[in-house]
Order: sequence, then structure tokens, then C-alpha cells
Amino acid sequence: MKIIGVVVFIFLGTISTNVLIDLMSGYRLSFAMSNLLNPFWVIEPGEYVMLALLLFIIIGQQILFIIKNREENQNGSN
Repeated sequence: MKIIGVVVFIFLGTISTNVLIDLMSGYRLSFAMSNLLNPFWVIEPGEYVMLALLLFIIIGQQILFIIKNREENQNGSN
């Protein structure tokens, strides 16, 4: 859970930094928010696959870690 918290914290930090830089550059908030989504508008199908695999690896690793801990706790309590 700590790893997920760190990932979310870094994600929110980078998003807020990007928006703040756009606002300090003189852009409106709506334009700054649309700049956040712009990379996903021009992404190619192969890049979607790589992004999905990355998310699958990150989430799958956490799920396997939780399952492994549950099995160890059940075996240790017997």
C-alpha cells in the first residue's frame, strides 16, 4: 500500500507542477488542463499497449504481493 501511495503522490505532484507552470506562463486554467490530456490525443496504438502493460505490471505486482502475504499469514497461524 505504501508503494501505491507514493505513486499516487508523485502522480499528483507532477500534474500540479505541469498545471502551475502553464498558469505561470499566462495560460488560462482550461487550456492548462487540456494540455494535460494532449499527449493521450496523439498517442499511437503501440504506445497504448505499452501503457497498458506498464499499468498491468504495477497493479499485478501489488496484487501478487498481497496474495503472497495472505498465504504466509495463513500458514504461519496454523
